[in-house]
Amino acid sequence: MPDQRTQSFHVKHLSKISEDIYQVHLVTEDSKPLSFAAGQYLQLLLPDGDPCSYSIASAPSRNRNDLELHVQCYPGHKRVQQVIDHLSSGVSIYATLPHGNCHLGECPDTPLVLIAAGTGFAQMKSMVEFTRQQKHNHPVSLYWGVQHSEGFYLPHLPVQWSREWGVQYYPVVSEADTQDDWTGRHAHLYRAVIDNLNPLDDAHLYLSGSPDMVYTMLDGLIVAGVNENQIHSDVFDYAPREPSSD
Repeated sequence: MPDQRTQSFHVKHLSKISEDIYQVHLVTEDSKPLSFAAGQYLQLLLPDGDPCSYSIASAPSRNRNDLELHVQCYPGHKRVQQVIDHLSSGVSIYATLPHGNCHLGECPDTPLVLIAAGTGFAQMKSMVEFTRQQKHNHPVSLYWGVQHSEGFYLPHLPVQWSREWGVQYYPVVSEADTQDDWTGRHAHLYRAVIDNLNPLDDAHLYLSGSPDMVYTMLDGLIVAGVNENQIHSDVFDYAPREPSSD
């Protein structure tokens, strides 16, 4: 991968696609193609100079000069509201990329298990689309976990992947809500993955979510017999676990 660099973009499109998720499309101002791997992220540079990290939801391609991001903005979340305001301002947007070691520089010649919580789906979207480009000939499984069913902010997309590309899609809702009509799986995400897992195969697993979610998943996978070297997440770099005092 090339050295990380600062790139300028303009906002081609910004829309609210759910109660608290914005879909953002950025295009390079110099029209030059971008270089990144499926699963990597960028850091948006705000006017105050502090970066905010977002997974690139687009798959890389040779002549690609545009990117897709999924930005979650809860009411009252001042920092992310600053991001949305900046993206809506009409000024040039600056970002550094690529970042992240949890990616598909090349598709492993193995089955892939992609595990996302919330907007971690963006990272997995890039990977799924890349496996299609690369004609990956092993099974691809996608687990997407949310607290409530409305958290599936692009609900039809993974269903389309399943129907058209054969992706094995498992949507999981962790908190039952009598007010919605969700009839699918209710479980903690790690439980849904482990219940379906065949630890004897050689699958590589990619995890995207909070540090708590990732380490809970990691512990469960190791107990289930998965080789730790086959488990990948950027959390291991930016939020390393404290060494045991035992």
